[in-house]
Amino acid sequence: MNLILRSTGIVALSTLASRILGFVRDMLLAAYFGASGHTDAFFVAFKIPNLFRRFVAEGALTISFIPVYTEYLINKGSYEALELAQKTLSILFVILVVLLFAGEYFSPEIVKAFAIGFSDSETINLAVFLNRIMFPYLLFVSLVAFAMGVLNSHKRFFSSAFAPVFLNVGIIFGILVLSNMFEIPLVGVSIGVLIGGFLQFLLQIPYMVKVGFKMRVSIDFKHPGIRKIFTMLAPALFGMAVYQINSLIITVMASYLKPGSISYIYYSDRLTELVLGVFIVSIGNVILPEMSRLSAHSNYGELKAVYIKSVRGALFVAIPACAALMGIGLPIISTIFMHNNFLPQDALLTYRALFCASIGIIFLAVLRITTPTFYALKDTATPVLGALLALVVNIVAGYFLMNTVLEHAGLMLALSLSSLVQVIFLLLFLNRKMGGMNFLSLRLPVIKFVSASAIMLAPCLAIVRQLDWFAASISSRCAILGLTVAAGILVYAALCYIFKVEEARYMAGLISRKLRKRQ
Repeated sequence: MNLILRSTGIVALSTLASRILGFVRDMLLAAYFGASGHTDAFFVAFKIPNLFRRFVAEGALTISFIPVYTEYLINKGSYEALELAQKTLSILFVILVVLLFAGEYFSPEIVKAFAIGFSDSETINLAVFLNRIMFPYLLFVSLVAFAMGVLNSHKRFFSSAFAPVFLNVGIIFGILVLSNMFEIPLVGVSIGVLIGGFLQFLLQIPYMVKVGFKMRVSIDFKHPGIRKIFTMLAPALFGMAVYQINSLIITVMASYLKPGSISYIYYSDRLTELVLGVFIVSIGNVILPEMSRLSAHSNYGELKAVYIKSVRGALFVAIPACAALMGIGLPIISTIFMHNNFLPQDALLTYRALFCASIGIIFLAVLRITTPTFYALKDTATPVLGALLALVVNIVAGYFLMNTVLEHAGLMLALSLSSLVQVIFLLLFLNRKMGGMNFLSLRLPVIKFVSASAIMLAPCLAIVRQLDWFAASISSRCAILGLTVAAGILVYAALCYIFKVEEARYMAGLISRKLRKRQ
């Protein structure tokens, strides 16, 4: 378990660096372009290659590839495992090239499917143009996702976790430099996306060489490993399709609302993804290879123990984050995004979306740990059923809630509700599949996390009430927000230590050992 914690720490720190730059990126986007029809067009265009990436590479391929590759690595050795990787990449590359040509050619139809509610032809044409610029990003980022699967199976986590830093560097370069070179500034930002994607890809090459990977074109559908991957791939593709349709539905529904609604959802999503991305997704990325290894050895007792500890670790972060974003979300949005073209009204509307989205952080945290557990067990069917159930809930609840006073925030509340239903469904099936998961052992830690989070909010709210977050200077906002976050972290950590929370005691011991070494 200590190895998992160390590996998670590496991924989390790398992801944190990426998220910090991501916030700089989004601050610049908000300041330079605000929230308008043009930014809606950019975010729709950027969402399309990202959706295909999650669908093809980070989704279905990773889900089906990592368990099989890990099994080959354990049972047949590095040579045969790397040979399987070569054959997989050859097939992936052909698929990506076909998708690339199709995406460019059918860009108008794809954009209209993503933003069917857009009525302004200028916005639609801009989204099509920007999508054609950014769609090749799919090739680079899919190759990065493939490298992540190989490297993580070899317990090398740094390069794939650090890669998004280069994407953010590319986009920031596009905002600050390239945007000034074009009549439509967002064209420069779109080119920055391509530059960032290429840099991400370059970073993976030396690490792939270190694990012994050599690229040879070898398309062999008869290889037993390839056949096993494709056997798992069909339900995985369907499951990812359902998941991405869920995400697409929110964009489609938001396109029927007021201009800027898609942007408000995007900015709120960036804040929730900070929590999910820095630590919780980091755990998920680390435990999938580890659980696949335990499954290959039929060591189900240890697999269950790893799952419970991973869920507890995720909740240790997710519960206080949920409380903090709901309680002090407006000061956070004001400080990060409210500059130049991003107005106080935009901040308020983004906070409404963030408040509703924050409710789902806890459920998504458990989902990000639970779903890889099914994949490690080579069960791709159950997550599909869970995703289908979530899809139905999201459509029905989203349609109802968007037509209330909540508007775009209602879509985020619907997503939170669908995540709750999905996680309950998966936990029931996982408990049955594994012959009991000892979920009751999570009861006391969760009570401690909730209690510490509730107490933590009191000083945080007392501090933020000392400032007018719309009228104050940016330096004042940064100072008070920094003080608030520091107070929240210290209070929560101290309370968890007093409550004898295992994660807090582990971190305190780690810090103590580091300090003793320096003395």
